[in-house]
Amino acid sequence: MSAPAMSSEESKANVETRSSCLSLLWRIIPQDASGDLALTPLTSKLCSWCSVICIMMAVWAHCFCDYADTRPAVKDEDPSMVWFLQLTATLSLAGLFYEVSVAIGIEFIGLRAVFQEDLIFRRRLRLNRKMIFVLSFLTTIYHLMAFDYQYVHKGWLAEYHGGHQIVYSLRYIEWTCCAPVVLSVSGQLEHAPDGAPRNGLIPSSLLTGIYCIISWQGLVVKDFWVGWALITWAFVSYFVASVEQLAFAWHLKERGCIGLLRAGLLVYLVIMIGIYGIVFLLPIPGWISATFENKFYCIGDASFKLLTSMMLLASHDLSNLGEMCHRAETIVDDFACLMETASVPIFGVDPQGCINQWNKKAADLTGLSKASALGMPLNKLLTSARRGELEAMIRMVLAGEEPDTLEISLNPLDFEECTSKGLQMKKAMLVLSAAPMMNKVGIMTGVTFMGYDLTEIAAFQEAEVRKNRFMAVVSHELRSPLHGIIGLVESLCNSEKDEVRAKKMRMVTNCATRLLDLVVNIMEMASSLDAQKSGTASKQLCRDPVELPKILDEIVTLIKSSTDKRGKSLVKPDVELIYNVKAMPIIEADAYKCTQVFYNIITNACKFTMKGTVTVSSQVDSDNKWVEVSMTDTGIGVASVSLERIFEPFEQEDSSDGRCQEGIGLGLSIAKEVVERHGGRIIVESELGVGTTFLVRLPVVMAADTRQSRSQTPELETQVPNVLQGSVVPKSFAGSPSDTPTANDNPSRRPFVLSVDDDIVNQTVIQDVLKDKYDIHMAMDGHEALEYIKTCKVLPDVVLLDVMMPGISGIEVCRTVRQKLQMSEIMFPILMISASVMGTAIEEAFKAGCNDFVTKPLQKQVLMARIQSALNIKMQHVKEVASLALAPQQSLTPAPKSAECLGLSTKSQLSNSKFLDRLLGCT
Repeated sequence: MSAPAMSSEESKANVETRSSCLSLLWRIIPQDASGDLALTPLTSKLCSWCSVICIMMAVWAHCFCDYADTRPAVKDEDPSMVWFLQLTATLSLAGLFYEVSVAIGIEFIGLRAVFQEDLIFRRRLRLNRKMIFVLSFLTTIYHLMAFDYQYVHKGWLAEYHGGHQIVYSLRYIEWTCCAPVVLSVSGQLEHAPDGAPRNGLIPSSLLTGIYCIISWQGLVVKDFWVGWALITWAFVSYFVASVEQLAFAWHLKERGCIGLLRAGLLVYLVIMIGIYGIVFLLPIPGWISATFENKFYCIGDASFKLLTSMMLLASHDLSNLGEMCHRAETIVDDFACLMETASVPIFGVDPQGCINQWNKKAADLTGLSKASALGMPLNKLLTSARRGELEAMIRMVLAGEEPDTLEISLNPLDFEECTSKGLQMKKAMLVLSAAPMMNKVGIMTGVTFMGYDLTEIAAFQEAEVRKNRFMAVVSHELRSPLHGIIGLVESLCNSEKDEVRAKKMRMVTNCATRLLDLVVNIMEMASSLDAQKSGTASKQLCRDPVELPKILDEIVTLIKSSTDKRGKSLVKPDVELIYNVKAMPIIEADAYKCTQVFYNIITNACKFTMKGTVTVSSQVDSDNKWVEVSMTDTGIGVASVSLERIFEPFEQEDSSDGRCQEGIGLGLSIAKEVVERHGGRIIVESELGVGTTFLVRLPVVMAADTRQSRSQTPELETQVPNVLQGSVVPKSFAGSPSDTPTANDNPSRRPFVLSVDDDIVNQTVIQDVLKDKYDIHMAMDGHEALEYIKTCKVLPDVVLLDVMMPGISGIEVCRTVRQKLQMSEIMFPILMISASVMGTAIEEAFKAGCNDFVTKPLQKQVLMARIQSALNIKMQHVKEVASLALAPQQSLTPAPKSAECLGLSTKSQLSNSKFLDRLLGCT
């Protein structure tokens, strides 16, 4: 069993040896590619058959014929022969030194990697390697011949014919080895697509080296017929090889000047080999002497090899240069095409600022065609303010500096010029970067500009502004009707005696409340997404002292009595909602937001639980730093692949048309955002068919809200359906009195409220809410309100002012009251009322001078508390103003600090008695 294994290993070793030998051979002689060209396929085959016959004849002559005797070198007959041999060796050594220097330079300068990567330079590298081999062999052979380390045979065939010939055997060895390499270098072609080298002269190159062997044998074998047979076949082989070589030269002439140069080199080689053949025959009949023949070979070999080397170098270098020029022109053309078809505007100017380059995108953006733009001064398309900046940019580029980008607008030409040229130009906003423009010889001829189109970005920004404005309007227009529906229906429901009608009214209230909850969630999520996209902050969270057990108890109580849109109980008959919350410390949080989080999660649990329990429980960590509320249900569960998706806005696990539950998928996304803004986290664990657990972990001390607004605008009161907020004592209302108005100078008169709103439904709702404790005057727009304030005998105690009204907005009314009528915030409180939840509306309202901001739909308790708070603050300061007016001795003293807080000057407070009478009479 071991013998076959051994033979297999030996066979493998032999294959590897042959492969390495062949690879070494192909490094010297490139692969044959004549079949690819098929220039002279018949001649190529003849060359191969001639080579085979030459080898067979050489082997037969070597085995069956005797060679002539050796003799001393010709230097004994002609001492100058040594000088010729040394001259050839020296010239060969000089050529070798040059090629080796080139190879060393390529190696040490670090250009080998470049030469290997680029196919053009790779051919030059192979030429260098082959010429080093040729010149090394030539130098070695002629040094051996010069110092007489050689075999010299008598020319037997010449002696037979009466001539005299001395055969230097080493010279024939040099011809056999070097001639194929030199000819193969002349036959190099472009690389194959896979990068492999190609050659068109391999058959004739090999034949040239092989027939040199039989030509040597024809001179030295001691047989007349064998000698002439070998010489004759050598000349036949020369003519066959010459046909292929001349055919290849004819092919090269079609390749321009470089092809003609290479074709001339190949013809020169064929002629030189033919001359060598003639000189080879002349000593046989004695027509030339043996010393003349050998001196000719000495000069011919040196000049033949060195001239061939120089011509090869020149032809290849020029060929490489031509290919590189062609490549550069192709790159220039491609770059010009790229610039012309680029998706960004690219244009150029000459040193005088005239346009000399204008691509298709620039033409499309501006409406100015390339033909019209070329030659036009670029400044003609700019405003005067930007011309100086652009000229400075051009000067910097021409001076070799790198300028910063420049934002400009390319404006249309004047109307008359556009009309005369038939142009329809458009304005284009661009951010320009500049680079020098070079010609073919590297001289700067101008400046090239590449622009980044801001036209669409400006349009997007304008669309974003319009979108925000639209959202504010939509918020107002959606919430205002809901405000009216909820307020009026609740008023009717409280006075309705018929239980059936009262039940239907409560159903209307529930529907409106759910719709309001949907509007609030959408607007809050839109506001949050806008803040994330623009990089601005979301609205500030309140920091209230919150008792979570009370909030959770209220939510559970509410949900137990809640119904869905079909009028059925939110908690299914076979489901038990368990409240198992333990005592927890009071935490710092936003009470409303926390209510919203737990309401959304618990209602979700009730929606998707058909049987079993929904349990709300809690726990506190040992350090009293965290509180945790878990909501566990035995519902349908959530698939593991959907656990992350359910927290995405507008995402639901089942989003099909046949889903079993209503909703748009905002509750959990809002809950997750709110918890994270508090510095907590929300965790969900679920198993399909088993149930789901939501764990909300909140810090006792609220973390800094990194996304809160830097502008300290008050928090917006938004709606959570029917959830009381008695679990938190708002800081703004701490210590405030009850709904009953406090006593004033005229206890018999009720406080007077001016309600300004263009919607009669909203006015009716406000009248129903306030009619028991306040006198109300209604104004239907801003102009009517201002006129009333200017002409009324008794100023209102409080103004309820709607933000969005036709003609003049509530913000403009407030600004007019504060700036033109000089009525201070404390003495003339204004409460802005709006259905808009946009942060910009709140900010503008407070900048205009309002005291408070209340959102629709209005909650009776909240509105009454806000009004009463403003009245209490006003009453305290009214007493101080009255005491100042009744004390003459204080008329010349500076106003107290409290008067400064009113926003009124001391002079206006004490001298304008009519205004003071109106102000005091209102209380």
